[in-house]
Amino acid sequence: MDISSRKMLDKIEELASKAKQANSEDKVQGYVIAIKALCEVMVDEKAGSVGISKPTPLSQSVMPVTPNVEPVKMDEANGESLFDF
Repeated sequence: MDISSRKMLDKIEELASKAKQANSEDKVQGYVIAIKALCEVMVDEKAGSVGISKPTPLSQSVMPVTPNVEPVKMDEANGESLFDF
């Protein structure tokens, strides 16, 4: 669902107007949280459409070298697999 930036800004303005007219600090805080959420959506949407992404560090994966170790043999075991019961 694509919502235009203009509609989002209009909604932010509406919420800001309601916050100015609110009669309690709790209501003002609620409107501010709603405005913040709309702003975050706009920023995330803009970043996604432009193709901005967080850089990922380039590193080579190194496989650890393990010495050849003989598996432990148990008399009660049914097989070599962990899933053999």
